[in-house]
Amino acid sequence: MKPALLALPALIFAAVVQAAEPTPLDRSMASQLADPARHRQPTVVALWSLDCSHCKKNLQILSDLAKKHRRLRVLTVAAEVATAEHQPLLTRFALSGPAYAYGNDSPESLAYALDSGWAGELPRTFLYDGKGGQRKVSGVLSAIDIERATGLR
Repeated sequence: MKPALLALPALIFAAVVQAAEPTPLDRSMASQLADPARHRQPTVVALWSLDCSHCKKNLQILSDLAKKHRRLRVLTVAAEVATAEHQPLLTRFALSGPAYAYGNDSPESLAYALDSGWAGELPRTFLYDGKGGQRKVSGVLSAIDIERATGLR
């Protein structure tokens, strides 16, 4: 009986680690993430990559805001195929919302599905107020700009 009890924490830990991996993004899901009608509360969709230093600045700002505003939903999209480095970075920033990474569709088709006017620059952030309003911004954002665009200020 005791060996079974000792194995239980390991199984739970393995399930949590496995569930934490970014979900592969396809064109259909990308279109849904970009649809303002799908966001019924203040939401940020943050596009980023591992080698983008400005992306990490945005992730830190979003982490701070998510702690301050419990209603704020933060979704992350790694604009690259998932690697073992993605989840630890998101964990470091305490971003526990849904995480996506580019899947099997071509990067160009995923970028187009997310935002047909996007040229691929990072960081790219979609801000939703939960009432149908949307703002798309490239570059590092301020906390005040995010709060205003999402209706939190």
